[in-house]
Amino acid sequence: MIEFNAIALLRRCAATSCQLPLAEGQRFLEMHESDKARLVQAYRANGMSGKPERLQRRYDHGMRCFAIEEGERLVAWFWALHGVPRYMDEFAWQIPLNETQVWLRDAFVVPERRGRRLLLAMMGAGVTVESTPMEYFSDVSVSNRPSLRAHAAMGFSRFATVHSLRVGGSRWWRSLPPEGLPAPAQLRPDQKHLRMSADEIAWHHAQIA
Repeated sequence: MIEFNAIALLRRCAATSCQLPLAEGQRFLEMHESDKARLVQAYRANGMSGKPERLQRRYDHGMRCFAIEEGERLVAWFWALHGVPRYMDEFAWQIPLNETQVWLRDAFVVPERRGRRLLLAMMGAGVTVESTPMEYFSDVSVSNRPSLRAHAAMGFSRFATVHSLRVGGSRWWRSLPPEGLPAPAQLRPDQKHLRMSADEIAWHHAQIA
């Protein structure tokens, strides 16, 4: 197996504003672990696997999910890590986040609601969850131009582009962590070439969520 990744790292300062009201009939809500079956249904209705065990791992790792609901239907959602590490498995980096930092992951809008700035509205609602201003991070494949444009509309700017090449299940060639990224704690982030031991491979797979 050979896998190449080119990922844009994005940041949004705590002072940045992106308020946009929800449309009539829309409601912003947090999807708790008890809502997992509903999330699975929403994923599968939009052609994604929505594996319950994968979503459960996200909750087990401290991730939170927020969504926009129209009637009984979820039309947009994203995952957020707040004060818990973000594991970037493409680089084997475990990135610590403090209580004033949030990492956004896997934002999704159902196809028939795209182009209506739902991500911007959802981000605007999301910043009200905590009273303390937050610094936001996100990561997007450089080939995903629609997501990059959506992030720019939400006030994010790219501060680095990082690359990795994975060969087989244990060897990585990767960028070094860039300036502006919270310093990763794992796995040997100061090494461009990483070869994992069997124990490290097991740890790596346990962090993927």
